[in-house]
Amino acid sequence: MRHLKPFAVAALALVAAAVLAVSASATGGSSAVVKTGPSKLGRILVDAHGKTLYMWAHDKGAKSTCYGDCAEYWPPLITRSRPSARGGAQAGLLGMSRRSDGRLQVTYAGRPLYYFVQDAKPGQTKGEGLTGFGGRWDPLSATGKAVRKGSGSGYGDQAAPLKASVISPLPGDIAGMRGTFSVDLSLQARTASANSLLSGYKAAFNDPSAPSFHPGRDAAAPGLVVLLSTTPTIANTPLQGPNTNLAGVFQINDVSKLNGLKRTFNSWIVSVPGFFGKGVQANLTVFAVNGTAPALITGDEKPISNVVHESFTIAN
Repeated sequence: MRHLKPFAVAALALVAAAVLAVSASATGGSSAVVKTGPSKLGRILVDAHGKTLYMWAHDKGAKSTCYGDCAEYWPPLITRSRPSARGGAQAGLLGMSRRSDGRLQVTYAGRPLYYFVQDAKPGQTKGEGLTGFGGRWDPLSATGKAVRKGSGSGYGDQAAPLKASVISPLPGDIAGMRGTFSVDLSLQARTASANSLLSGYKAAFNDPSAPSFHPGRDAAAPGLVVLLSTTPTIANTPLQGPNTNLAGVFQINDVSKLNGLKRTFNSWIVSVPGFFGKGVQANLTVFAVNGTAPALITGDEKPISNVVHESFTIAN
């Protein structure tokens, strides 16, 4: 890992001022713009002027934890009203969170967005891979995934051996009733050779009263990863916030084959009203990894499927 090297305070102040000026102009007096643009890492999220936008691994949800000296090096993308998506960015993944000073910071796929002060030109990614202030910084793809040098930014929709799909809820849905809702999804092999990646998946009912019913891996779908941005942190339990893999609480798992290709159906019914919130926006993330999925997702996992990000509202 590279570490942020200190540089002259005067130079920092000048660059920070320039970045903040870009941030202010990006709001256009009304709303910030997020789009995709070219870089040496491929197409990544940028602002209206082509400046690279970053996510920070230290942020575990939509609320920023970058203040003080951190925000001098990594200024937040600020907006005065709802941000807009253009040129490849997904409007359904855009959001806002309020900073401690009252300003609104733009979020994408549930992640606060930042600039890096040493990026002086559009498309520069000098902040990629830095670990200053206690967490790794990375640009984002249009799907909200970290883009890293040499990683190919993860699988594209047509490159992954497995295809992940969310059947319900759909982007923008108001799901369920009074804080209860369901999540239905599927994994499908794209080729016959990819069927082996689903060999450990099986049809099973995960009884909520059984010991196997808990956050973490799903024994019937061992490589499945499901994240929900409104997952609470409860001390001394597997529930440790938005990075908790919820695959282990899916009650219904099935496997079938169509035209020689395996596919799964996985369903979760949230039956405790308001446990994941009521009348709130939630960001759902779904993908698969090879072998056994971890209980807590760090961002270093290597998906073998596309990564699905969806925003929906849990009904009040």
